[in-house]
Amino acid sequence: MSTEVVGNGKDVSLVGHVKISLVAEIGHAELTVEELFALRKGDNVKLEEGSDAIVTLLLNGKAVAQGELVCVDDKLGIRITELA
Repeated sequence: MSTEVVGNGKDVSLVGHVKISLVAEIGHAELTVEELFALRKGDNVKLEEGSDAIVTLLLNGKAVAQGELVCVDDKLGIRITELA
């Protein structure tokens, strides 16, 4: 069996092929129940955070990194600024 080492020096040879799913948390909004049920297609929900807010990457609800929103080709991406 070969050893596969990643940039942080950890051996991932046993699990390196396993796919995971990350969630990007960009902010939150507080609404009343009435406001929630009044939402319609095309409405905007204003988040508490500004447009330059830090994005948190979550794996199974646990923060694994933080970063900034960027454009990558025609998709949204995250430039990592801190690892948990």
